[in-house]
Amino acid sequence: MPRRLATAATIALALAAGACSSPRERPTPLPAATTPMPSQGAMPGGQPLGNTGGTCNAAAASFLVGELGTTAAADQAQQATGAESVRILFPNQPITQEFVAGRLNLETDDANRITNVRCG
Repeated sequence: MPRRLATAATIALALAAGACSSPRERPTPLPAATTPMPSQGAMPGGQPLGNTGGTCNAAAASFLVGELGTTAAADQAQQATGAESVRILFPNQPITQEFVAGRLNLETDDANRITNVRCG
């Protein structure tokens, strides 16, 4: 029984010590509710989100459908399409939804084979 009491006391002491914090360890407060948020579809500098004005020709990379989604394939696709950037998308991968005109997307299946090529 004394061992249980000692264990309980140790746990209680550890929890109490963990609840204490010095002012230097406190997180930075969030901005006030009166701080204006950027308008939807724009960044704070007034720049539009997403579309970078680049060009992309997905049809020029259609020869990659069925190939493995590798960095070599991404490099070939970028050269063939003139895209500013290329990303390989895997099944069930969370992705950003903004449209970037100069970005090429290589969609792959469970076997890492490219199934679709699209811009955005």
